[in-house]
Amino acid sequence: MRDFTRPSGRLRALSFSARLVYSVFIVFTVVGLGLTGWLASELVGADGSKVRSYYAGERDEPTVDVAPSAGGPALELPDDESAPPAEPMPRRKLLEVTHFHLFSMPVYLLILCHIFMLSCVGERQKAAWIGLGSLATAAHIAAPWLAASGASGSTAVYAISGVGLGASYLVMSVVPLWEMWRPLSPPAPTTPPTDR
Repeated sequence: MRDFTRPSGRLRALSFSARLVYSVFIVFTVVGLGLTGWLASELVGADGSKVRSYYAGERDEPTVDVAPSAGGPALELPDDESAPPAEPMPRRKLLEVTHFHLFSMPVYLLILCHIFMLSCVGERQKAAWIGLGSLATAAHIAAPWLAASGASGSTAVYAISGVGLGASYLVMSVVPLWEMWRPLSPPAPTTPPTDR
């Protein structure tokens, strides 16, 4: 904890072992962010179009193919293979997922913020990225409940909080990694004093 009371920019000065441990954690963070994006696109669509369907069980609008006919009236009928209405997520599963995320995400955020606080980034930028990460984490934990309740705008909350979470966690990961492992610039040559 002593490190957090000193001036910022100490990541490069940490021992090799400390930099290695922090780097392993950050690499897992970046891989986890990628996997989270992949999982989210599988569950709710890359564009978030299935958020309400996944959590609240609302049926997605069926696609309608209108084929022009040579004669007779044109009818707009849903596809015969349209998906049956989705079942809403059981409240118990929603509680279990929320319980897990409430205990894991803040700890994850805490560790990432502490490593980020050791970087050379200015205090205002640190506060902004940490604030964004905190708000996005809270909103992303609440988003499934909004979607399950059928609240309008829940898809937007889910998407915006996901983007905010991903961006802030990525910045708080990449900046320390860069500072710990960037190539050191050679020291400036010193000119010997001239005797006159």
